[in-house]
Order: sequence, then C-alpha cells, then structure tokens
Amino acid sequence: MLTWADQVVFEKTGKHLSSLQEAILMGVWDSQKYGDIAHQYNCTEPHVRKAASELWQVISEEVGEVVNKSNLRSTFGRIQLNNSSHSYFWKDVKIENISYCGNSTKPPEAKQNAPPKSTDNQQYSIIKPQIDLRDAPELATFYNRTSELNILKQLILEKQSRIIAILGISGMGKSAIARHLVEQIKTEFDCIIWRSLRSFSCLETMLKELIQFLSNQTELNLPDDLDGQLAILLECLRDRRCLIILDDVQCLFKEGQLVGNYQPEYQNYSKFFKLIGELTHNSCLLFNSWEPPLEVVTLSGESGLTQIFPLTGLGEKATELLRNQGLQDQENYPELIDLFRGNPLYLKLANNLILQLFGGKISKYISYKSVCLGDELSQILQQQYQRLSELEKEAIAFLSSRPQPVPLSQLLEQFSDAPNQLFKVLLSLERRGLIEKQNLDNEIVFIVDPVMQNYILSCYD
Repeated sequence: MLTWADQVVFEKTGKHLSSLQEAILMGVWDSQKYGDIAHQYNCTEPHVRKAASELWQVISEEVGEVVNKSNLRSTFGRIQLNNSSHSYFWKDVKIENISYCGNSTKPPEAKQNAPPKSTDNQQYSIIKPQIDLRDAPELATFYNRTSELNILKQLILEKQSRIIAILGISGMGKSAIARHLVEQIKTEFDCIIWRSLRSFSCLETMLKELIQFLSNQTELNLPDDLDGQLAILLECLRDRRCLIILDDVQCLFKEGQLVGNYQPEYQNYSKFFKLIGELTHNSCLLFNSWEPPLEVVTLSGESGLTQIFPLTGLGEKATELLRNQGLQDQENYPELIDLFRGNPLYLKLANNLILQLFGGKISKYISYKSVCLGDELSQILQQQYQRLSELEKEAIAFLSSRPQPVPLSQLLEQFSDAPNQLFKVLLSLERRGLIEKQNLDNEIVFIVDPVMQNYILSCYD
C-alpha cells in the first residue's frame, strides 16, 4: 500500500510520501486515532489531521471516489480485488501486488522517505536526502576519532537526542568531527542543513532560511512575531526528520563576560534553544562552540535529549599526525602531545615552528623553559583570552603563576572578598575548557590548560 500511495502522491505533487504521511497510513490501517498517531510521532493532533486531509484529497482525486480514515481498508481491499481480476488501471498508474501494512503501529522515526520499489515496468531513482552544506568545511584529513563518532551516532540515532553541543577550545576539530559525522548518518534524515554563525547571526534571518529549506518552499509568508516563526520551525522539525548543524555558536556571546552571556541582539536565541530542547519532535540540532548557552547546560541531564559533548585532544592518536608531519625524535612525541593536550591545530602549528627554527628536533624545542608558541598560535589564544571577564583573567593568571595544581582552599584565600563570584568564575573557566578540576588527596585542585598557561606567562614577561 505504501508503495502505491507514494507513487500516486509523487505523480500528483512531485514529492514522495513524508515520514508523517507514512505514519498516518500505517496508523489508520491499524485503526489508530489521530491523537495516538500524533503522540507517537511527537507532533500535534491538528497537524496530523491537516496532513491526513491533504493525503486523502490526493488519493481521492486519483481513485475517483472519496477516500478517508473510515473507508481506507475497504477501498484498498476493493482496489486489490479489481487489480487481480481485471488488470485494473487508474490513469497511467498500474496497481500491482498492493500489500497491506504490517501490524506495527509506531511511525518510522529517523527514516528517509522511501521511494517506490522498482518493478518490471518502471524504474525509480533512489531518493537522496535534501542537503545544504554550503557553510560546511570541506572533508579533509581526519585523524582517528572513531570512538567519538560512535558516541555521537548513538546519541543521535539511538537515543534520539534533540540537541547535542560539541564543546571545546579552538583547534580541537569540532567542525571536522561534525562534518565527518554528517557523511556517516546522512541517509537517516530527510533533510540536512549546515549554517555558520560567522556568516550571519541574526535569528530572524536564520529562521527564514531554515524554514524555507526544511519546508521545501521558495515562497514564505511568515508571521512577524518570533513565537510564530519558531512554531512554524517546530512543525517542520516534526513533519520531517531534520538535522540542523550550527557552527561557531560562540559568536552569539559577549566578550568580557562569564560564559554564555548573549550579546543583546542575539538574546532571542535563548527561546530558540529552549524550544528545540524542551518540545517533542524527531529532529536534531547539532552545534559546536567554545562555550555553551546556559539554556543548554540547564536542559542537559539524565533524559539524554540534550547532550553536552566536550571534545578533548587526540591523546596517543596524535602520534600519527606528528609522524606524517615529519618530526624527528619520536621518543619525545608523548611529551609534545601532552604539552599541547593533543589539540590537532596546536600540534600542527607547533610542528611548523619546530621544523623552521629547531630543525625538526622536538627535544630542542621543549628544552626551553618558556615554550615558544609562535605568532599564529598566540593570536588564537589571544582571541580566547579576550573573551574572559576581568575576574576570570585574574583567577587564571593566579593559577598560571603556580607550578603545582592549586587547591580550592588556596583560591578562596586569594579571593576572600568575593567567594561566591569565585565559584561562578571557576565554573565559567571550566566550561570554556581552559582549566581542569581534579581530586588530589581528597581535595579539589585546579590546573590551567598548559598552552594557555604558557601564553599568559609570556604576556607577563
């Protein structure tokens, strides 16, 4: 039945059955109510009724009689009888071996719209997902992130997470892992769109682009208010299985403030993240950032529907990167990797510097007490440092000046005038990935990312 209905809808509208339309046909065949279908498909009952009405109209026009929820079984039973007895034709559509739907009442989640199966008389091309990756980086050399990719695929495809935030300092490969992830899961979605907030950050502009693409409409008549636009976006996310990727979300936030404070013109993104994280749908928003929106931090928890995924360094897997770059004295690879915390970009920049100034000898480079970072890496670190609030700068400078991990008790003594502010500062620095928290001898201690520590110390030289 689905094959025939898909063929009819495609010839009438130029579009194949959506996953919601498939769910309606399967649900109605199994005598489900529209409310039950809406609950299982994570959308509203009025939305299901509207989609069903449009579907019945298309089918009714094709068969020349009224088809609806009440008579679907009897109509298709008669179609099959006529087909087997009289080689029944409707216009140019031949009905061959129409099969009844199975007993499953659950709508297909994360399923690509299925094209009609090819027959002896007709061949149909495989329907590909609708994809817009104009803002995405090119696929490039990608060092081993197999375990991270498998976790992300599980969060999206098995746990059906609505929001996933890939967080980490610059150079960790957040965009690269998202780009390779898209290649591995793209057949699981009806549509995929990638947008960089470096290109444009205005929510209204982005919503218009998203709705236009996800609804597959060139002309839009959107409401003027943000709530109305967000409601339309949500219906798009319910009607189709969509993957939205947003790059460089840190562009939304203020410099000189604690983590996650929006610039005034982007404050409305708070509603955007809350809506996608809180309300039911079958789609996923994946984004990367140097720092998380506070709404996403609040929504993350045991449900798994909103996930924060900190992307750390390559660790030992960075050995392949260094070997390919031509560095000598491989026995010093672990020390160099540890110094730069396995950050792929930082290691590449350090590699260039070692080749140019130290003849490719890692041992000579790391022998200097004050590690030379080079202009390119210093500029990247400066961008991250400038985002910090004044109290964050003061705290990270104090931590950087200490050769050993600093206990919380010592920090409280240093910042005794503002203990509550200190706790907020430490949380903010940790969420930025600039400090690490450890438990040493039953006491909480803090250490600074060693590359940032070298940068800060060089600024005070």
